Amino acid sequence: MRIAAIDIGTNSVHMIVVRVRPDLSFEVIDREKAMVRLGAGGLDGKELTSEAMGAALQALSKFKRLAESHTVDKILAAATSATREARNGGEFLARIEAETGIRPKVITGAEEARLIHLAAVYGVDVGSARAVVIDIGGGSTEITLGTGTSVQAAKSFKIGVIRLTERFVKSDPLSGRDEQKLTKHILSEIDRHCEQITNTGFDRVIGTSGTILSIGTVATAMSEGGIPSELRNLRVGAKQIRRLRKEVVALSLAQRLTIPGLDPRRADLVVGGGVLLHTILRRLGAEDITLCDLALREGLVIDYIRRNKRQIAQVDRIPDVRRRSTIELAERCNY
Repeated sequence: MRIAAIDIGTNSVHMIVVRVRPDLSFEVIDREKAMVRLGAGGLDGKELTSEAMGAALQALSKFKRLAESHTVDKILAAATSATREARNGGEFLARIEAETGIRPKVITGAEEARLIHLAAVYGVDVGSARAVVIDIGGGSTEITLGTGTSVQAAKSFKIGVIRLTERFVKSDPLSGRDEQKLTKHILSEIDRHCEQITNTGFDRVIGTSGTILSIGTVATAMSEGGIPSELRNLRVGAKQIRRLRKEVVALSLAQRLTIPGLDPRRADLVVGGGVLLHTILRRLGAEDITLCDLALREGLVIDYIRRNKRQIAQVDRIPDVRRRSTIELAERCNY
């Protein structure tokens, strides 16, 4: 069986196409990404801009054609904070279905956190250890605690990098006063949840999402003098993240654009992202963070596989769609 999974995020739109193996594991056979900044100017109950929606729809149309070229059996799509908060989020979803045929599901912050945790512990084998998973998106940040088989605590906070940058990053370079305001706001949001996690205890911290992968890449390049070739399972020290925070806060946008390993499209967000990640790690008392390149889209796939084992086996047994549909109808009628 082949599945396409799409994450309609606040900053980027991602898709992976996977082939589900007979043992119900999966392999990614294609992937696509577009940074559309869907939530720029449209968070906190405002409207998504026509420009952002147009860029997202263009990307999704391309994704649909790619999925069809792989003859996928199922397209899963989830929309997150930008869409669920926008006044015209319903209109945007209707346009997606009308123009692309994709039917996204708006998921809650708690569900987003749960799915991200599934993906992170699938990508980084934690065994029976307790892991904290952090995902920094454009509109929200998810922090979970759990093992490889269960999630004990999962929460989503409205402190994504686009949201924080629009609200607090008012100067370039960032002023000390604005940095203090930003840090204070982050701590006010996460403090109670992080206290519960530290009281319970954890063995490691895993970081997903483009923001964290970008920060981890740059922090490693700063300390080791070279850009890492492989990110999954790469451990980055909290001290390295602190150094990155101090450096990017002191630089102007023009200077940040020259940082080795930093995607130029993230140069305006890396200040808010660096302060956010370092503040979370410091509040948790974590010594390092392990990078993972699996996130919400992989979580959608894992969750679907776990819920539809019988249907997946049927697809593998009867590849022809019409024949399979006929047999499924007959089974529902107890033939």
